[in-house]
Amino acid sequence: MGNLKIPYSFIQEILSRVDIVDIVSNYIQLKQVGRNYTALCPFHPEKTPSFVVSPEKQIFKCFGCGIGGNAITFVEKYENLSFSEAVRRVAEIAGIELPSHFKENEESFQIEEAGYRAASYFHSKLSSILSYLKERGISEKEAKKFLIGYAPQGYSKELNLNPKLAKELGLLNAKGREFFAERLIVPIFNHFGKIVAFAGRTLKNDKSLPKYVNSPESSLFKKNSILYGFYQSKETILKEKKVVIVEGYFDVISLHKIGVKNVVAPMGTSLTENHVKIIKQYASFPILMFDGDSAGRKATIRSAGLFFAKGIEPFVVHLPEGEDPDSMAISNPDKLKGLLGSPISFIDWALNFVDSFPQREQIGYLKEIVGAILPLRDIDPLRFKLYFAKLSSKYGINEKWLLLNFRFSSRKALNSENEEEFIPDKEKRFVRALIEKKCPPIQISPLNFTSQKVSQIVTLIQNGESIEEIQARYPDLASLIAETLFLEVTEEELLKAVVSILKKELKRRMKLMKYEEKVKLAKLIQSLEKRDIKDFQVLRNFEQLKPCPTTS
Repeated sequence: MGNLKIPYSFIQEILSRVDIVDIVSNYIQLKQVGRNYTALCPFHPEKTPSFVVSPEKQIFKCFGCGIGGNAITFVEKYENLSFSEAVRRVAEIAGIELPSHFKENEESFQIEEAGYRAASYFHSKLSSILSYLKERGISEKEAKKFLIGYAPQGYSKELNLNPKLAKELGLLNAKGREFFAERLIVPIFNHFGKIVAFAGRTLKNDKSLPKYVNSPESSLFKKNSILYGFYQSKETILKEKKVVIVEGYFDVISLHKIGVKNVVAPMGTSLTENHVKIIKQYASFPILMFDGDSAGRKATIRSAGLFFAKGIEPFVVHLPEGEDPDSMAISNPDKLKGLLGSPISFIDWALNFVDSFPQREQIGYLKEIVGAILPLRDIDPLRFKLYFAKLSSKYGINEKWLLLNFRFSSRKALNSENEEEFIPDKEKRFVRALIEKKCPPIQISPLNFTSQKVSQIVTLIQNGESIEEIQARYPDLASLIAETLFLEVTEEELLKAVVSILKKELKRRMKLMKYEEKVKLAKLIQSLEKRDIKDFQVLRNFEQLKPCPTTS
């Protein structure tokens, strides 16, 4: 979906017309506790609710993982949308019509229209591949659901697409030649149902031809941001909080045929960290079901490591040697569904997997398995000790072996992206005072703060930007803003925080002043420790101090 050109005035309007409790309740179950609502956080695994929604302040905050913001921010993070897409989604949920002049990016719109037109054309040629689909056990119902089709020679002339759009979709190569001619076509839907690319499977018994070719990446098609089948599976994944991850397009399609409708596959590549981030937003129970060969099992270990790095426990379905989800869905669907109904934990699967190899080969796989669970050492130490104890008990692995084979020195090296910047309480309280317009009329330098985020928020507010604008333009600051608004803080604590920061600012300025001005400023600093915040008005008369802009 293209970016929407939405002015901040409309963002403020939409936030004033929705209730964050209603929006969040569309996704998770909330329980009222006093003035607020609580729930298990949808953004990280937890057993005790630390996710809080405030109807009074129209914000949410997880005090476990730190994520927070307003109704739009929640939808943006939960559905992994761009900010403009989240605005549209909130409007849809609330029944608010977007003004007609908020147009989508014209080029993106044209690409999406061309993609759907091409997919519909290819699907109209389905009769050319019905016999092949029958061999693969794919019915016309599934073919229609996934818009499978066929690309005949000369499709570019029949479609008569703008060459630029056709190249953006990968329908033509760099030289203008047809890229998918005489191939079965699998359209690639993004997570919102727009067709942004294609995959083509050869129907010829020619080993010199690649089995699959895919559209190259484009402005709308990023392989590490799209999971095949996600659009068709999204509703079931949200409902069950469980997702099955397979390797290929036909694995997804065949599983849907037998009633497994919460299945996705990476886009012709290995599962990536970004894929795992997306899955984490929707499901807490990932099941890895890769091909029953050496490559599939290695992919299982590698993918499990990505989930462990995000604090998620992956489960595994072990397929028989030589089988894959597609083949089993055709030959033995009941057995496949039975396996899916009882997946095993990764560590139990891994121990069985290693046992299947001769002893001389086991050490290499053990290193891979330990590498996969290693992120738990800092994320979930108790689970790491449990898993490591299992490995140690069975294979005699000890701490020295671990240190010898894995050179890690700090939590930061393993989990740097989860490291939270330490923010002093007084700096959080100062932000709160600034938001509530309790700041004295003085320009505060960002050099006074140890937190980069606080420095950025203070600078933006003093430059005249509203809180809604900051949350829209800088999503990474939304959580801190929400946290400051949730603070249980007294007026006296706010005053002390303001005084503390103000003293730092005045002392900073003293270094740049002449002696006479320093004397005046020193007296002013002394008086700040004794006087009420109302006495800050005396600062208006001090020539060197600039008035603080309003936050509205």
